[in-house]
Amino acid sequence: MNKKIYNALLVAGSVLVLVSSVLVMEKIAWGKYTFAVGTAFYILSRLQMKYTGDRIELKRLNRYIYISSGLLLAISYLQFTGNNIWIALLLIAALSELFCTYRVAWYEKNP
Repeated sequence: MNKKIYNALLVAGSVLVLVSSVLVMEKIAWGKYTFAVGTAFYILSRLQMKYTGDRIELKRLNRYIYISSGLLLAISYLQFTGNNIWIALLLIAALSELFCTYRVAWYEKNP
């Protein structure tokens, strides 16, 4: 598969995660299932878009992205168990992803 498909999968997964988190907060039963599907899309696309270069900073940021993806798996599990701590973990994962996205863009622009 090419990079455009994985980018589309990343966007679709991110939108599903965003919309589904609101649905789960509103106690809509099928929201946690769509969250799990969005998480699967997100993780699949992130695993295929890995960094293979030599820069240690970008390797470190790539590991942080994998950790935030793992947090999404934990969040999905917590939604199915009914534990409300998933909201705080989602905030941590979102802030981590935001930080990593901006730092990766900065490092790629300033070699």
